[in-house]
Amino acid sequence: MNEVIFLRQAKEVKFGSWVLELSKQTISDGDVERELEPLLFKLLCYFIINNEKIVTRQNLVDDVWCQNYVDDNAINRAMSELRKILKSENQKGQVVKTHYRKGYSFFLEPSIIYHQEPPLTSAPEIQSVDTVVEKSTVTEETLITRPKLSGILPKLSVGLLALVAISSIFYKQYYPRSDISIENKKIEESVLSWLPGRYSLLSLSPNNKLIAFSFIPNASKNNSLVVKGLENGHEKRLGEPGINYLPLGWSVDSNTIYYRAITDDKCQVWRLNADFNSNNEFLFDCSLADSMTGGGAGNGRFIYSKTGYRNRDELAALTNRNLLTGEEFQITSPNLNSYGDRFLLYIPSKELILFERRQYDTNELYITDPDGGNQEKLFEISSRIWALNYDEVSDQLVWLDNTENIVYAYDLAQRKFGKATRLETEKSYANFQAIDSKSLLLVSYPFLLDTYQIDLDSNKITPIVKSEHEDHMGIEVDNGYLLLTRERGEKVINLIDGSSNRTPLPIPKGRYSSIRYNFETNQLLVQYSDKIEVYNYSDLSLEDVIYVKGAVISAEFLGDNEVGYVVIDEKKIKTKTFKYSIVSKKQVEVPALTSVWIGQLDESTLVSLASNDKIVLYDIFSGKERQKFDLPEAKYTHSITIGSGNIYHSDGEKVYQVNRDGLGMIEEVFTINQSEHYIASMQYSEKTNKIILGMIEISENQLLQVDIF
Repeated sequence: MNEVIFLRQAKEVKFGSWVLELSKQTISDGDVERELEPLLFKLLCYFIINNEKIVTRQNLVDDVWCQNYVDDNAINRAMSELRKILKSENQKGQVVKTHYRKGYSFFLEPSIIYHQEPPLTSAPEIQSVDTVVEKSTVTEETLITRPKLSGILPKLSVGLLALVAISSIFYKQYYPRSDISIENKKIEESVLSWLPGRYSLLSLSPNNKLIAFSFIPNASKNNSLVVKGLENGHEKRLGEPGINYLPLGWSVDSNTIYYRAITDDKCQVWRLNADFNSNNEFLFDCSLADSMTGGGAGNGRFIYSKTGYRNRDELAALTNRNLLTGEEFQITSPNLNSYGDRFLLYIPSKELILFERRQYDTNELYITDPDGGNQEKLFEISSRIWALNYDEVSDQLVWLDNTENIVYAYDLAQRKFGKATRLETEKSYANFQAIDSKSLLLVSYPFLLDTYQIDLDSNKITPIVKSEHEDHMGIEVDNGYLLLTRERGEKVINLIDGSSNRTPLPIPKGRYSSIRYNFETNQLLVQYSDKIEVYNYSDLSLEDVIYVKGAVISAEFLGDNEVGYVVIDEKKIKTKTFKYSIVSKKQVEVPALTSVWIGQLDESTLVSLASNDKIVLYDIFSGKERQKFDLPEAKYTHSITIGSGNIYHSDGEKVYQVNRDGLGMIEEVFTINQSEHYIASMQYSEKTNKIILGMIEISENQLLQVDIF
């Protein structure tokens, strides 16, 4: 059995005390469940498939790494990590055996359980997969998915909350940790505020006695700043018509709250005593497009995330500001091919700042001092770290992964993860703060993700799919619409037919991030972080797999027989763009520098979305640059799509058309009601010549306390 058929047909594998669940890429021995990193998962599958023979190191180089040469140390490290993860209290014996000067073999007898594919009523007719195209011989390169998220326009908490929603969707699929023990625990949920409206931007005071948050009553359009006592329940509010008050953070002594006051044309940072009775003081001006986070760091210092680093409207760096003199200096320098740095926490007793560095394919937690010295990366993890709290008694950092409802603890002294806790609930949460590892403050999940289409001729927008599901990435196919639906840590591809019936495609659940459809060839593209799959949509047989070594930023069909995709190297510094031929199984590098997305406009023109917020047109034959267009500042996220010879762009609030015949102009063609929706994704339909929009709507939610038992 080859690897493609194995991954397509097998459901799970039992060996020793372990059960490998292929769709989740996890192993479980009944007590411990571990998620496998892509390389370890691929290694384990290869040993299972070849369990009856000795696997040489050259076999691993050729078939697992898919390269001409791999350093021996890299193979040794990978094998060591694989052996380590396959040991547990229940499985203490050997799983992979070393044969001196020969190679390795799988020591246990695997038992493979196969899928029994359910019949479909309205999806394409599914046939058994008898023949599958073998793995592509494409050279491995690094790839990553980048729906280019911006610093959200902070004038409305709708947009600020929406960032949590879309990041949960797009940044869930990468490199989960595999060495953390996770325990399921029951919870008790209680409501802290009964006022109907929208709650967001929780900020817990350092002494754990006060919680600040933003609140929009149902009858209002503006955010109020609220500070609530956790012991007595008393609330103090700051609000007035026409101004949005958004909390930033606290002073070290918990006596002062920092906040932003935002109008249609002005953003300012202020501070106010926590009792709301004195010292309401203006500090400095800020940018309307800045998704700022910050807090006090003692000695009159204020540390905050400031966007616009290197003139990129979606790249942030940390800044240290002296509130007495107004002088400030930058203390971090993220690489250009990233989203930059986001302030999380200051620990006074250690004089440490903790911040999240958002790479395209993963998220990293760093520490540094207030002057930017002694920077150290603690770890990287697949999910966003939206907030972080410090428990001084245990010397642990505590936070919630709200995509899977897992509470993590990290020991600062030992530099390692402690036991994690999965909340036993089907509910979803958005913003959160951790009082400790047993008690959380959260807001319930307020996002509705729906699919619309706009007719540019009539300037009308109509809903295609409105449901309670977390649907996104809507694309039109011959028999309806395909949507990616999030189900906890994984995705399902659902078909919505003309009668609004919802049917999952029999493609195993996975961590895929994007889908595309080619009307001319009837092919479906499924994008993962480390590979791209191409299916025949008629029978959903797997026709090709493009394996990669890094993370896929984006992938599109180019004409009838090619796939264009963008990759980022393992050092997360440079991106490369490629064209891959489905016919010849060969790839060619495209000289589209700093590209994060590539598409084909016509037979001679490629279109690139560059990381410096520009659209660049290239000659498909010579690779020379033809035209360049500056994009308007992203209000929410940059999206781009091509259709009928036109290029369309969205900043999250408006839809624009690129005027190629003019003087590099981008013309506005449609505006949504940004008080109700934000545009998360955009795709042109060749079938109807309309633009399909993935939209985020924010609904009423609650402020909650969750206690873990």
